[in-house]
Amino acid sequence: MQLAVAMNKKKSRLVLFILIAFFVISSAFVLSFPYPIGEQRHPPDFPKDLAGDSSSGGSIGGEKQPPTSSEIWAGGTIPDEGGYFGWAQIYYETGKIYIPLEEIGTNKIQHIDFFIGDSPENCIFAKVDVSRDNHDKSGLKIKSRNITVTAYDGENNGIKGAHIEIVEIKRKVHWNGFSNEDGKFTVENVPPGTYVVDLKVGNATLKNYFATDYFNLNYPIVINAHLENWSPSGAKVNIHVDHYINQNLKDVDIYLGFNWEQKNPIGHTDEQGNYSLLIPIESKMHHVVAVKETSNLSTPVASGVVEVDGDYAIANHWPPGYCYIVIPFWTSGLINFINIFICAIACLSTYFLAKRLYDQKIAVIASTLIIASGIAMVMIYSRGMADYAAMAFGTAGIALFVESIQDTLKKNRMFLPLVLGLMGGLSFAFAVTMRYSIVVILIGPLVYVFINLIKKSYSANCTISTNPEVKKYNKKKFCLSIFANFSSLVKKSLPFILGLIIIGCLLASYNTILFGSPLNSGYQMDTMVEIDESGNSTIETPDETMFEQYFNPSVESIQNMINRILPQLFLLLPTLFIFPLGLLLDFRRNRAWLLAFWIIPTLFIYMQLTWVGQVPVEDMRYFLPVLPPAAILSAYTISKTAEGRENRKNMFFILLSLTLLIITGFLMAHYGINWQIHRRELGRIFNPPLIALVIVSITYLLIYSKTLSKIFTRRKSIR
Repeated sequence: MQLAVAMNKKKSRLVLFILIAFFVISSAFVLSFPYPIGEQRHPPDFPKDLAGDSSSGGSIGGEKQPPTSSEIWAGGTIPDEGGYFGWAQIYYETGKIYIPLEEIGTNKIQHIDFFIGDSPENCIFAKVDVSRDNHDKSGLKIKSRNITVTAYDGENNGIKGAHIEIVEIKRKVHWNGFSNEDGKFTVENVPPGTYVVDLKVGNATLKNYFATDYFNLNYPIVINAHLENWSPSGAKVNIHVDHYINQNLKDVDIYLGFNWEQKNPIGHTDEQGNYSLLIPIESKMHHVVAVKETSNLSTPVASGVVEVDGDYAIANHWPPGYCYIVIPFWTSGLINFINIFICAIACLSTYFLAKRLYDQKIAVIASTLIIASGIAMVMIYSRGMADYAAMAFGTAGIALFVESIQDTLKKNRMFLPLVLGLMGGLSFAFAVTMRYSIVVILIGPLVYVFINLIKKSYSANCTISTNPEVKKYNKKKFCLSIFANFSSLVKKSLPFILGLIIIGCLLASYNTILFGSPLNSGYQMDTMVEIDESGNSTIETPDETMFEQYFNPSVESIQNMINRILPQLFLLLPTLFIFPLGLLLDFRRNRAWLLAFWIIPTLFIYMQLTWVGQVPVEDMRYFLPVLPPAAILSAYTISKTAEGRENRKNMFFILLSLTLLIITGFLMAHYGINWQIHRRELGRIFNPPLIALVIVSITYLLIYSKTLSKIFTRRKSIR
């Protein structure tokens, strides 16, 4: 007996060593590919001819801005990776979940001239108004606009007959004319650009600047002035500063004079964006400069415009969870190992869940299939994507939950289920903060506990009888048992539910602040930031609502599934095509339905989307949540099919099946990673290696023929 136990321990250690060695080999394979990761230095803000040398910052009206000091984290082969890295940087550097639009780009500088005469009537001020319409109330989009220049005196009365000239700085396009009785001069349909306004009244010429071409969302600030008070001791002028989008900017530095760069600011705007400037009474032109210091950040991919407390800001279009995982790995210099660490979580979670539901042999096979999955290795390579982490933490959450509700735990370890349940809830909810759709896999555990509840209540309390009274008694007893078992299950599940609530409340608060409701998300934004290949940002309105984008079953979606999705999954996720055999072999057990209903909802969501699969290989990441349950059921299929054979034949079938699946996984991982690295040259064509197709076809044929043969043989023997 002792010898058998010792042999089993030795065998378990050997298997564990082999599994760890295989994990190391797989990790080394992924890390052997070059991964373009670095920093995007000095993000562009203004056109080159306006900004001058990019190393010295931008400018408005010829005045240079301070140099950009910040750098945007960038890298990866999937364009979306820049979004996760960029928002990780913003969260880390600013501590904020959104960035007001006035913080985007380099420091914002604006100038204004005004003339103070010997009386309020002899003072001259000018302002520029840029039109907005009902379809673009915030003025976010780049478009032709109507421009109104107003000349007014110290009593805010319009100055008639002022000569006004508007000149586009780059193209030298210009308009000119005279102000009307209200002091206004209007030009319609002024094209996007950066302009200077010259307003002449007598010998006084006032300059003002405005822009309607908001390069990379770098909207300018707007400065206006009016006479606040007049007295023999001096004129009190109110300087008011707005951002083009957001009003009433506080803490804007105010400078006086043309040589302002050599001076210290004379003050700062208050909470309402105002600064009062006292000027001696003398007929003289005055020049005021307002400088708004920014966070020196450009807009990352996956950004959208939100309204927070009446002001507009940039926020993350995606859930924020993965960005917070990125931060410690990046700051510690371990970003290349982020998904290696998360892969370990996925493997361990799958191992312990499979061991709990089945046995150690199936747990080892399932873990091997997780490591050897082609699409999994492709996403391990993509350090800047959230999909693998969402799958891993979701799996960990379910594994911990299933373990926490078991009746087999020893009474002296009753504190352990509480810890496991709480950790499971936190882990699963954390996965939801990385990809919202991961929440649907919770249907699997719900089906599992429901079937378990029914079976347990029925088997323990019902007896077979034709007596009506006995049947009535059984029914009553069954209902009472259901209620008792349900109450017990709820108590066991409370730690898990608590974990869900803790993270869920944080996510609900995040969504409420940014998107107006706990159940809203960045996918419902009215305006999105589009970034082209040159890194230029523009505001766009999505063509479809979130519902239209994520629920769109049609004939076209069926064609897309057949033509694009299934051929790619056939090679990249073989376990998905093997798991039905496992369900067929184990359909009487609730554990099989736990895994099946873990898989089905994800397939339903993404199989009917016409845009999934148009980008080859990497679009299959949406199906990653099905990998752990499919791997477990595939492992059960391989193990069960080998049962009843001679030991050598048993091991040969298992090893052959695993070997073929492993080779397929590495071949497709090599193809997928290589495609990502050379995506521009190869284009959006799925052209996998023929050898991979041959090997995976042989694998399917081997496993299906052996398994179905065994099923039919068993049925014949039963008959």
